[in-house]
Amino acid sequence: MRNITSIIAMVILLPALTTAQTKYKVVVLGSSTAYGMGATVPDSSWVGRTKSYYKSTHQLDTLINLAVPGSYTDSGVKLLPMALGYNPDIVLVNFPSNDLVAGLGVPLYMSNLRIMYNTVTAAGKRCFISTTQPRTDPFAGPALKAGRDSVLTEFPGNYMQFYDPLVIPHTYNPDPLYVVDGTHPNNAGHRLLFQAVVASQAIPAPLPLVFTGFSGQRTEQGVVLDWSASNTAGSLDFFIERSGDGIVYQSIYHIEGLSDGMTRQYSYTDQNAPAGSSFYRIRTVTDGNATTYSNVLTLDALAASLTIQRIYITGGRSGFTTTIGIPKDEIFRLAIFNTAGIRVKQQSYTGRAPAVTLDVSLPSLPAGIYFLQITTSDGQRATKPLSLLQ
Repeated sequence: MRNITSIIAMVILLPALTTAQTKYKVVVLGSSTAYGMGATVPDSSWVGRTKSYYKSTHQLDTLINLAVPGSYTDSGVKLLPMALGYNPDIVLVNFPSNDLVAGLGVPLYMSNLRIMYNTVTAAGKRCFISTTQPRTDPFAGPALKAGRDSVLTEFPGNYMQFYDPLVIPHTYNPDPLYVVDGTHPNNAGHRLLFQAVVASQAIPAPLPLVFTGFSGQRTEQGVVLDWSASNTAGSLDFFIERSGDGIVYQSIYHIEGLSDGMTRQYSYTDQNAPAGSSFYRIRTVTDGNATTYSNVLTLDALAASLTIQRIYITGGRSGFTTTIGIPKDEIFRLAIFNTAGIRVKQQSYTGRAPAVTLDVSLPSLPAGIYFLQITTSDGQRATKPLSLLQ
């Protein structure tokens, strides 16, 4: 009988999935980087990407960009009444280099940032301050790095790290892969700054939907996937997606989650799972059309095993043809036993994986039931009945 080995994948704990609850109004104060200089189109700037992303997750109501190219931090202070006049929930501040390149000094730079932060938070709003950014300037490099360190120290829970993603390590210079003119980020650089905004959680994540785990195993029935979740904020659809290369995914199953607040166990069996390596993920879609993906669960290829796949009686009781599935190229032994367990034939063969077809001659044997047995050098064994007719 064929031995079936279940390959169990490690349980992957997932980050909490989210469903939209609050939509925020955001105002941006800043200079040329916040304005979008260096990006080929506004949508490619860090502000444009932030707007598009949080709109897609239904967390953003409005984003108002008050950035002015070439401006200094004192301009941001002067624009505070206008910024707060929009009654924003969040103010993002991005004055990355002009003050320090102009020689105004870190103390004045930090004083103006402090005024903006304190004024915004005193009004009951959230405020996040970007660090400085590296710039190709032989004189301002140390000051820009000192400005970064000062922002990290002054606003430890409310900063956006815009310096480290752009700088060449162990230098003061920006990486030319991410800037267009030694000063402004290109599209790739703006993408890094957008990622820094997301990492800062300046726009807070809404209340989480509890999604506790995702596991899978190979069984005789197929790949069994299990996960658990509770949903208290509306309907939620789960889409099981499978990939053979970890890049292109195809939806293979859809189930609606229950929104009763209880923790529910979900399961799905992929009865058509391929024998090779398989990648699975869960795509969730809320009733507000917010989409989130789970981590990817990887199942290794099904381990090859020794099998007797087919037997054809071709010469009455004088011979037969059989196809043997073998895990690797090797020498194996073929033996035939009668019902009393007496071996009536034995012969060695050399086969090439994954399968070999053999024409086997038989000695003069009476009609009846026999057993074909294949044994490999490492001890694997497969047995199958063989009927010789009258």
